[in-house]
Amino acid sequence: MANQVLLLRREETFLVNTIKTQLKKNDYRFIESGLSVKEISRHKDDVTLLILYVDDSIGEARDSLVYIKDLLLEEEKELIICGGQNELDEVEKIIPRELIEGVYERPFDMGRIMENVGEFLDELQIQQRKKMILVVDDDPTYLKLIKEWLKDDYRVGMANSGMQAITWLANNSADLVLLDYEMPTIKGSKVLELLKSEANSSTIPVMFLTGKSDKEAIMEVLALKPAGYLLKTIDRASLLDTLDKFFVEQKYKK
Repeated sequence: MANQVLLLRREETFLVNTIKTQLKKNDYRFIESGLSVKEISRHKDDVTLLILYVDDSIGEARDSLVYIKDLLLEEEKELIICGGQNELDEVEKIIPRELIEGVYERPFDMGRIMENVGEFLDELQIQQRKKMILVVDDDPTYLKLIKEWLKDDYRVGMANSGMQAITWLANNSADLVLLDYEMPTIKGSKVLELLKSEANSSTIPVMFLTGKSDKEAIMEVLALKPAGYLLKTIDRASLLDTLDKFFVEQKYKK
């Protein structure tokens, strides 16, 4: 991609120009944009990291913050935020802290911000060689836990509903989907059916996540012929072992 960093700001300010100067000094490829949804959407496919500079007018950009949150969830973008404490608090009312790569309060440590950008871009090169797993669950705490467990070995996408998973897969590819079987609104069985009906996701293997361990519940899950199932009580070591074996078997089959 031509650019890897998108600098978002409402207006040109001294601090915005300082960030731009530092990005140039460190040879980081970047483009800049205003905060409208239209402007952000124009550039989103060309970048992986968003740097958002917020001022005291950020409360007027609610629609843009919601759009940015969706990009973080659905399109594997990452976000660094720079601003005053009050403005940062406003952003975190819409974008959960766990979705944010870095938060920097004024007065800024520009060296640390640039170091964070460099660390992310270096990690990006490593991550792009890893398998991608999409985790689908309506419980944000469980999503965060599984991402924390997997992030050192796999790239991890997150979706908190079946429809969000379908939207995510329309814009991204995955090597495996871990799908909650007992989600509200649209159950995991229906989500699997929808995934199999879409051309871009029909061949992606799906493992169910289930909290039920009785025989009848397991037979119900297996009847849908997923790539496997995992109990939600599984520990980190067992989860990683299961996934490692799965991908080894997939490689052998190919």
